[in-house]
Amino acid sequence: MGLTRGNTEVINIYTNKALTANGLNPISEGFPLGEAWLRLILRLNLAVVIGTGTGPITEGELNLLKGLSFKTSAGEMIYNSIPGRPMYRLDHLRSKAAPPKDAIAAADGTYRVKYNIWFVDPLLARPEDFLLNSGRYNSVQLSLLLGGLADLFTTVGTATLSITCDLLVERVRGVLPKEIHPVEYTEIGLLTPVDPASQQKIDLERSGNLAIKRLMVMASNSATSGVPFSGTPSDTTIDKIGFDTDRGELFNKVPWKVLNSMNKQEYNLEAAMAGYTMIDFCKDGSKMSAVGSGGFSRFRVFWDNGTLSTSLVSAVYDGLRPLKI
Repeated sequence: MGLTRGNTEVINIYTNKALTANGLNPISEGFPLGEAWLRLILRLNLAVVIGTGTGPITEGELNLLKGLSFKTSAGEMIYNSIPGRPMYRLDHLRSKAAPPKDAIAAADGTYRVKYNIWFVDPLLARPEDFLLNSGRYNSVQLSLLLGGLADLFTTVGTATLSITCDLLVERVRGVLPKEIHPVEYTEIGLLTPVDPASQQKIDLERSGNLAIKRLMVMASNSATSGVPFSGTPSDTTIDKIGFDTDRGELFNKVPWKVLNSMNKQEYNLEAAMAGYTMIDFCKDGSKMSAVGSGGFSRFRVFWDNGTLSTSLVSAVYDGLRPLKI
């Protein structure tokens, strides 16, 4: 990983830390502040005693994570309420390999899902531009909003669930080299989902200190109204998708399945991600290609509908902001 990957170490923070289902779990103690961090490595362990529970829900192991947030004592919100599905897919694209996870089943067992919480950007030529220098902060906080058994099974019955997590950090050993001096931080933000039957666009924040590197969109059918990244991912919900501003299109409308197949090749994926696509402004590997959002009165992803069936369009952006002093 550029100037840093050969000089990193992985440190355990927690092993089998108990978490509360159907609630918010803030974690702010135990973080080894001082060095520069590349990523946190989070593994959720879902211990199920099935009892009379039936009907395992596809990707229930991902849907259980309702929102992941990470913020610093300087007020930098690096991850802002990101559900499990986009967390997992973003990691897949960044790592160019599917992270390990166990598909939920109607059987006793412990089902595990691993998430990389990236601070650096592995898709850029200089990933270390976004190292998290933890020595800048008095504290950091990771918050996990979790669901429960109803996210895993259609019929809960007498099933029980206990959740723990393992948390590790990959960090640079010792003091950062002088030539590495991060001045920005990555921001992963969740956008409000829309019903494509009534609206064919999602507006992004327009701010002088926010630039967008990428936008990941999921189109789904049989979705729950207003619940981001719910439903069954589908490649037929959207026909064509693009990105436009009041000054013209930044990304011309292209057929959904064309962009979906391009993503497979460009990110070297094992297979195309059904129902997902990425609009990437930084394909050249430079953060300088990120699009500043502050100079526009219209700044949005927009599309033409395909075949709808209780559909939803959800999105997260991968952006950057200058570090707060």
